[in-house]
Amino acid sequence: MIGMVTSCTGEQTLLPALLQWNIKRTDGEPCDSFSVQFLCGKTTKELLEQATEFRAMEKGRVVFTGIVDDFELRLGKEGAIAELTGRGMAARLMDMQTPAAEYVSAQLEDILNAYVRPCGITKIQADEMPPVRNFVVQTGATCYQALAGFCRHSAEIFPRFLADGTLVLRKEAAGSSIRLGSEILTAQYVRNRYGVAARQVLINTRNGSYQAADYAGFQALGGTRVQYAGRTGDKIRATFRTAKQRLDDTKRDEKLLYVTYPGSFLAEPLDQAVVSIGALGIRGTFTVQEAQSGCDETGATCTLILR
Repeated sequence: MIGMVTSCTGEQTLLPALLQWNIKRTDGEPCDSFSVQFLCGKTTKELLEQATEFRAMEKGRVVFTGIVDDFELRLGKEGAIAELTGRGMAARLMDMQTPAAEYVSAQLEDILNAYVRPCGITKIQADEMPPVRNFVVQTGATCYQALAGFCRHSAEIFPRFLADGTLVLRKEAAGSSIRLGSEILTAQYVRNRYGVAARQVLINTRNGSYQAADYAGFQALGGTRVQYAGRTGDKIRATFRTAKQRLDDTKRDEKLLYVTYPGSFLAEPLDQAVVSIGALGIRGTFTVQEAQSGCDETGATCTLILR
């Protein structure tokens, strides 16, 4: 893999050969991230002081685009080493807070023009979405919260970014179908009960009405966790979620399969992975939630988190 940084003046510079690297791609949350290490030279400090964006390429294709968060220069027995770390393009939206705004009927273009394009996100693929009435963005909310809240209430869409930095606002369509081989280095199945709600209740503190959502499957397994939340009036705040949405959010990490294979960039988020691990009694098709590729002195590996 090769890395390139873009400076605050727009100048692009190819980094020296990478000694170690790690690229994490997700289906939207948490944010994508990267870290790379390379030999430090006399001009490295000046170069990285001005670096604002990072791009990685593997075999001629872009595998990551993001922003630079920080860097370190270290001197030890291995010599002078530079380490650069950062996050995906969603960080541009997550780092920007906003003043309050209220929309009688919020349209997608209203949200993109107010909270996305001003942050430098211009490559966008979006489905048509119905407006959200009485939509409110609170003071101090981030641009990402404004966008995510609108998309969730309009069309149950979760914002995500492609490797080239394109913002995708589309229904969670299945990606490519991949069949993972038998050369598994490690595998781990995790069944989380902690944090999973059997019932979510949302109470309107103004008029006392409420809505509830039940997770019958978890209740049948003895799940008893009940969570309450409140809302005031009928306005839709960007950070507000309905009882069903809150219930669905607690299910996200309920059942996860972690598998590590030799190689790198074996799958993209939302790909459909066919897995068979007889020793654990696991067979089936899973959705890639997160794909993390890395390389060090021992070689390249790819860890997939599947749901």
